[in-house]
Amino acid sequence: MQIIITGGRQSGKSTLAARLVQFLNSRGVTLSGILALGLWQDDQRQGFDLVDLKTGAKCPLARRQTDPEDGTIRPFKFFEKGLIAGAKALDRECCRNTSVIMVDEVGKLELNGEGWARFLEPLLSIRSAVHIWIVRENLVEKVSRRWNLEPVEIIHVEDDGSFEKLIFFLKKGSVL
Repeated sequence: MQIIITGGRQSGKSTLAARLVQFLNSRGVTLSGILALGLWQDDQRQGFDLVDLKTGAKCPLARRQTDPEDGTIRPFKFFEKGLIAGAKALDRECCRNTSVIMVDEVGKLELNGEGWARFLEPLLSIRSAVHIWIVRENLVEKVSRRWNLEPVEIIHVEDDGSFEKLIFFLKKGSVL
């Protein structure tokens, strides 16, 4: 079973996913994959920390860069340590014996063959797990088509009862 948690930018997709992770951990459900926790300052995202869902280890993944000359904000700089940690957490062997595999997030980089793209197909070959991907709403169709996610359950973060819908599908997928 595949589930996509979706919504717009900064709509709470990762927050909903983190809430789900906490819920599943409290019930002893085995998890693997990654969660990218946003770091905020003055209502602006300054970066991400990566959480390995199997071990709980957290490390810096990316930080926003500011030009020292004129103070303009540049794109995120990714850290080698975070990329290595993500690669280990998304390794098929690491995820093989878990009930839920989460990838936060699958986006433009992955659609272009970058980011976490090389891990996605091997992970999807683990049919015994429920796969939960976080995907921006404008990319859901492209991501679903690219990785043949059919059928896929789509949970919009802003829908009423989105958390309860996640729980329903996890029960349907025999996780709970």
